[in-house]
This record gives sequence, structure tokens and C-alpha cells, in this order.
Amino acid sequence: MIVWIWDASGPAADACGVADTAEAARHAADSLLENGQAVSAHIEQAAMVIGRTALTYDYCPAGWGWDARLESGIPVWTPVADPGLLAL
Repeated sequence: MIVWIWDASGPAADACGVADTAEAARHAADSLLENGQAVSAHIEQAAMVIGRTALTYDYCPAGWGWDARLESGIPVWTPVADPGLLAL
């Protein structure tokens, strides 16, 4: 299953989550940037990997990623140059 993982960090918040679309992940991170709780954010496409012998799961980077920072009060997202090197 493909999901979008996101995180946002700053002086008032360190938050992360999982969303079903890039837009939903971006919206979740944007809200923390726009209200000043976070100063940077990251979203990344990932595959959910289910354990073979136990009901465990993990996320494996699967492609695209973006980083965001506020510019003039608006979150500006830029693609990460090498998605293979992404790590949350």
C-alpha cells in the first residue's frame, strides 16, 4: 500500500503522520507551518511494509519527497533532489 508520511517541526510542535494522498499530507503539515508552530516540514511517498510473521508494519521510502519552509507567511514546497536519500 502506498501512503504519504509527513513531519513538521519547530519551536512549538514536532508532529508527524500518515496520509492517503500527497495533498492530505501537505495540508496537515501546512497547518502547522501557517500557524507558526513549525518552521519546516517534509512529506514523502512511502510503501507500507507488513511483517511476515507478526502483525507489525513499517514504512519504506518509495519515491517522491518535498521539503517546505515559510516564505512571507506562505508554505513553499520544493522537491527533494534525490528521493532515494530521504529519511524521516
